[in-house]
Amino acid sequence: MKKLLQIILIFVSVLIFSQKQEIIKERGNLSNPKGNIYKSLEVIDQRADQNIGELPFGDNKEMREIIFPATVGDFLGKWYADSNHKGGKYEMVLVLKHLKTYLGETDGKETEGDIEFSAQAFMKEGDQYKFIYKKDTVYSFKSRNISDVMMKNIPVVFAMFLKKTYTVKPRENAVSLDALTDYEGYVRNNSAAYKNDQLKDGVYLSHEAFMNQTPEHGKYILEKNANGSVTKAVKEENGKKNRISAREMYGYVENGKPYKQTYSGFQELNKNDRGFYLISNWGYLVPARNSSLFISVGGATNGGVYGGLAVGLVGLFEKSMRQSRMRREDKFPVYIDPLTGEYDFSEEYEQ
Repeated sequence: MKKLLQIILIFVSVLIFSQKQEIIKERGNLSNPKGNIYKSLEVIDQRADQNIGELPFGDNKEMREIIFPATVGDFLGKWYADSNHKGGKYEMVLVLKHLKTYLGETDGKETEGDIEFSAQAFMKEGDQYKFIYKKDTVYSFKSRNISDVMMKNIPVVFAMFLKKTYTVKPRENAVSLDALTDYEGYVRNNSAAYKNDQLKDGVYLSHEAFMNQTPEHGKYILEKNANGSVTKAVKEENGKKNRISAREMYGYVENGKPYKQTYSGFQELNKNDRGFYLISNWGYLVPARNSSLFISVGGATNGGVYGGLAVGLVGLFEKSMRQSRMRREDKFPVYIDPLTGEYDFSEEYEQ
């Protein structure tokens, strides 16, 4: 009798515990419509805090813990395999750095909520890894049913990230597994742009070229307009002129000083212990037409996960942009992400 009572108590405890959990589910698929080169997806879970968060559900607003149905690696690996039946030659490795949900303020009948997300993707070939892409941001939502909306969009965040990797060519430089523990630190310690005190003069067509300090071959002369702004770079060789327009450049280095192409033209790059940065803000760096981000997500279509429910996804950059509109003339250090070359507006956002 005592043993039976213990079994019943354990069963009830498990039932109560399960009722206080909300399980993340697949949404749509992760197929690559242009053809897949990755035969499988492996996840390295580096989250310091494995708890995703708790959200209120139902009419009684019961707090439930957000969980994956198994490990995050099993969940994403199975979802990927189910979506890509014809595997490719290589393996993709997703390094999950951070995944958290937070509730914000309630305005009327709508409540704000955030999904903090940070991950990196690599192509694995043998025992070597090539960097593909990184995302480190905050997606914000506002809805009457904020918990349901955030639950539905957690898998969408992963889907958007993975689908982005399909469009990015892996870096040429391969690293060992040890470098994935802190790949950003590895890049900082091994990139010529960070290590060298003197930068090479010349024209750079990509962020990777700038980081490796490999300008375009030959001596290019920078041509400028009356305002001193670079309009093109010209190289004369064997009686022929080769021209690179300003819009084709990632940036250039002149007399050891780097300049980066932006929406508002070339801006001077500075460097400190944290890395390279511009003194600017969102309004000077991003076109106004990108001021809002609405992504259609939901049921599976021939193109993949998108299509169906329209949900507004507003990231950390979008939050910062709203602040920038109120003080367009204010400028702050905007760092250049060493892995992707994208802008990091977090310093402005914290003001």
